Amino acid sequence: MNEGRRVGRPRSASREMLEEAACELFLEQGYAATSVADITRRAGVSRATFFNYIPAKSDLLWASVDDALEALAAQLADDDATVDPVAETRAALLRVASALEPGTVVLAFANAEPMGVAEELEESAARRQVRAGRVLAAHLRRRGVEELAAEVVGTAQAGALLAALRAWSRAPVPRASLEDVLSRALDVLTAPPAR
Repeated sequence: MNEGRRVGRPRSASREMLEEAACELFLEQGYAATSVADITRRAGVSRATFFNYIPAKSDLLWASVDDALEALAAQLADDDATVDPVAETRAALLRVASALEPGTVVLAFANAEPMGVAEELEESAARRQVRAGRVLAAHLRRRGVEELAAEVVGTAQAGALLAALRAWSRAPVPRASLEDVLSRALDVLTAPPAR
């Protein structure tokens, strides 16, 4: 008998089940009318399992993005210094975007009104933007960028990430890759489009 073997579903499978159940319920009865108990019942898991994987109901929409922000922080912690720290943060954002599986947040942005999640989605997006901005600004400061400049660039690049995610989510299928949309958004920071 292998005592080191874990019993139960893999972590990603349980979280995916919760995300899928939540999206179905949000579309059927709206975000506000859907409780954690409704989600766990639909997913066939316990309330304890829910909170083991997801801190709050609203975080179900952002699980893959939260994973991507953790990956961004890890990449920037491991990156070697380059000549241009702003180019370094841009490259890290693009790598994260290329690997990001937007998941439920795409469905939520595309169906914000029917799901009754528009306000919560924008508040949650703002929290992710602040988090990403802090990660980027901290990295820029570590690379010697002056405090104000690091804050401005980090905040702007984080804003580009969230704007690209919104635009990508609402684009008709087939659509460009999230990485391409983010690249265009980041380009605006260095060369605003002509009128």
